Amino acid sequence: MGSMTGTAALSISEVALENEQLRLALQAAQVGTWDYNMETGQAEWSVICKRLFGLPEDASVTPAVLLEQVHPDDRERVAHANARVLSPQSDGDHNVIFRTLREGSAPRWVQAKGKTILNDEGRILRFNGVVIDVTELKQAQEALQQSAEVLEQRVAERTQELKEANLQLKKSNENLAEFAYIASHDLQEPLRKIQSFGDILRDQYESQLGEGIMYLERMQSAARRMSTLIKDLLTFSRLSTRQENTTTVSLTDILSHVLHDLELAIQETGAEVTVESLPSVKGDASQLAQLFQNLVSNAIKFGHPGTKPVIEIRTERITATDLPLTIRPVRAVAAYQRIDVSDNGIGFDEKYIERIFQVFQRLHGTSKYAGTGIGLAICEKVVVNHGGSITARSQPGKGTTFSVYLPL
Repeated sequence: MGSMTGTAALSISEVALENEQLRLALQAAQVGTWDYNMETGQAEWSVICKRLFGLPEDASVTPAVLLEQVHPDDRERVAHANARVLSPQSDGDHNVIFRTLREGSAPRWVQAKGKTILNDEGRILRFNGVVIDVTELKQAQEALQQSAEVLEQRVAERTQELKEANLQLKKSNENLAEFAYIASHDLQEPLRKIQSFGDILRDQYESQLGEGIMYLERMQSAARRMSTLIKDLLTFSRLSTRQENTTTVSLTDILSHVLHDLELAIQETGAEVTVESLPSVKGDASQLAQLFQNLVSNAIKFGHPGTKPVIEIRTERITATDLPLTIRPVRAVAAYQRIDVSDNGIGFDEKYIERIFQVFQRLHGTSKYAGTGIGLAICEKVVVNHGGSITARSQPGKGTTFSVYLPL
């Protein structure tokens, strides 16, 4: 008996010690507690609980007194939460955040969390829980919400600005296209008259012009170059403003038509052109034809004098992860078709790689190699319109390979 009494006494001491440790821990954490006996109607409110409700430590407290300390804007919501948890249909869980009034200072945000304890018949015996100060957390949430609202407003304003800028750009592009068409038509007409009258002078008065025929031929040559330049500028402006017509097109068919159009140049130079079987892609057939016509005609034009141009067109399917680091296609997809157009021509120094795709940029003089300096700019624009990328590898005197990457 003595041993059992000692054991029981020790257990009671341990429980008392644990309760004291719990009380000290709650006090250190500034956590208030309450315990409401539903059978006797008595309640215990900790000092910290009273303090969080703005009450003195020796205040006589009842549920009604605590409710009076709730901010008027939150009082109805808290009363409803209290009534709900004490109703027979309740799940017994209580969790509500509200403001309490504190004399001489701003209201504080608190969170009350509790649980009801039932007897065997399901009747509520006790209702207890804790109260913690969440003012700093609520202030942080409100500051974050305000920041989010300010950011959302700025995003909305910026989006509207971008929409307006896009509309202005669209209108500007439409005006540019109209201007390019009118300008090309108005400029071509006087050029045709210059060429026509020049032809008449040469045909009817060549014998009387003497050395003047040389100046006439130079004038005609300049008029032809200007006519070509105007046509190329018009092509470039249309590529910059025209809506892409996306359909599935066969690159093999496009190259076949391109080589047919370049048949005379191929025959005159004796060029040897080898084309692999090419895939179909989604795009604009006329733009893609312009792209490959410019690349093949360049390969023919920039050949070594007296050497037969040898041109190879190869293709390879590559995944996005295998793209070279310098290649950044406009459209991100899982795979791309790379088409290489290689030649054995005069080549160029790769330090000019960015320059060659700019309008009016030429690496070789017009006296030896004809052109307007717009062809490769057109190529890049076509590739960009199709969501891809274009680059080149070359060495002076050792040929050039243009690589076109088109999304699949």
